[in-house]
Amino acid sequence: MNKTFKQVGIDTTYLLSSFPIALPAFVIAVTGFSVGIGTAVIWVGVPVLAATLLAMRGLAAAGRVQLPAVLGQEVATPRYKRAPANATALRRFLTAITDGQSWLNLLWGVINFPVAVVGFALTLAWWAATVSALAYPLYGWIILRAVGEDGGNGLEYATRWLGWGDSYGAVAALTFLGGAVLALLLPLILRVCALMQAGIGRGLLASLPEIEAPEGRDDLERRLGTLDEELTRVREQFAKA
Repeated sequence: MNKTFKQVGIDTTYLLSSFPIALPAFVIAVTGFSVGIGTAVIWVGVPVLAATLLAMRGLAAAGRVQLPAVLGQEVATPRYKRAPANATALRRFLTAITDGQSWLNLLWGVINFPVAVVGFALTLAWWAATVSALAYPLYGWIILRAVGEDGGNGLEYATRWLGWGDSYGAVAALTFLGGAVLALLLPLILRVCALMQAGIGRGLLASLPEIEAPEGRDDLERRLGTLDEELTRVREQFAKA
């Protein structure tokens, strides 16, 4: 039982706190990508795309931090492409455009948003309905006094149909029973929503885990770079000849 309560708290926190992350991520992803692609012809869009992808890294990191508690396991750290050590500042800045994980972060910002909206709204609505229904016997009489005995709230028809009469006790019992059903379904609803959203996050934000470079790989890349420069120099000399 304690494990269920703990999981309900984790899933509720995740579904409610992920929306403030999903909203700016969606806005940045859609706006930055649209502006970048639209102005790429005149090269203005290239740095816009790079800036968008770099901004998405921070939001993706915030979304990734939430995943272990929901999934019950650690999530791999993504591997971002890095420019060579002797690269210029501009090349370092534009490297994000050629990085696969950065584009997956952008895709996550677009796909995750509608799922986060549904999860956020459903969590709030289900919790509000559950609490208000369970607590109705404590405050329902205030509503009846405010609207008058003839006003009612429509539940009298249900209690009459069940043969319980139309007394306040019957209405309160029916409402509390409905709240109990909602409370029993609450862990399942929250778990499904949390796992669905967390699954999208794990699939896009941790699909390219960080891999340690094998020994000698840096030296090999350096040698290949030197060889490429030498071939370029030979071709230039041959062209001049």
